[in-house]
Amino acid sequence: MTATPISRSQKRLDLLRVEAEDKVALNGLLWEPQTASDSLVLMVPGGTTGAALFPAHDYDPLSGALTNSGYAFLVSNMRAAYNYPCAEYADAVKDIAAFVAYAKTKGYTRIAIMGISLGGPRMAQYMAERNDPAVKAVGFIASIPSPYLEFQLRGSDAEKRRLEDTLKHARELVGQGKGQEPIGFQNWFPDVSFMGTAKAFIGFFGAPSDPSAPSSIKYGPKIKVPTLVIHGDKDEISFPPNAQTIYDSLTASPQRDLIWVKGASHYLTPGPLAESYARLVTDWLVKNMPASPAR
Repeated sequence: MTATPISRSQKRLDLLRVEAEDKVALNGLLWEPQTASDSLVLMVPGGTTGAALFPAHDYDPLSGALTNSGYAFLVSNMRAAYNYPCAEYADAVKDIAAFVAYAKTKGYTRIAIMGISLGGPRMAQYMAERNDPAVKAVGFIASIPSPYLEFQLRGSDAEKRRLEDTLKHARELVGQGKGQEPIGFQNWFPDVSFMGTAKAFIGFFGAPSDPSAPSSIKYGPKIKVPTLVIHGDKDEISFPPNAQTIYDSLTASPQRDLIWVKGASHYLTPGPLAESYARLVTDWLVKNMPASPAR
């Protein structure tokens, strides 16, 4: 079965509202196929805000390819998008759980979770902590082991020293009971800076020694379902060795695949690259978690 993107007019799109277990309300976007299905793909977004829609990503080809192949497609919004300066990274687990629970109420009993960029570590932690049998497959799209670890490959020696100094200062503030004090880091990416609390900075950008920090590779060995690692060979943010590191951590997965998207950067760039991602992701799912009609 080969995925073929379809036009917007052939897909049903809903803006939805879900509530997490701690009563935090979240929004998401749900595309559904014309024929009812029991199979859904949940996209966990990247970025520190975890915003469902990011201008550099074009999800239209992916939503078309998935719905045309019988899958619903749900793009989730993390609560960090609403409370960014004070966000707790680990709350993403509760957010993902809320969307999985919603999917089940809609009759989707076979779920694949895809994490894009920082969504990969978010998804990996969810899988390790919740171990939901309804999740039949997962994928890391243009993902990172963690913000700290990818920065070790991308940053200059001076930038890495600046990160260590900032983390040291943040840890000191937290140790003094001043975790809500503001702290900033300019140009994490070119022209993209971080400003939030000291506690939030450690939570998102901490080293492996920081217990609350993100980590795909810490939780990778606990993923026990078929797993896709798909990455652009020209990724300028998450350098390609990151994909290999994530793949190598998936020691318990019964089927793991590392697929390269030729010419792709870090983003699902509108046009041929977004279409390549759509085709490759959907073809992998058709093979490893075929969509089934609703019963």
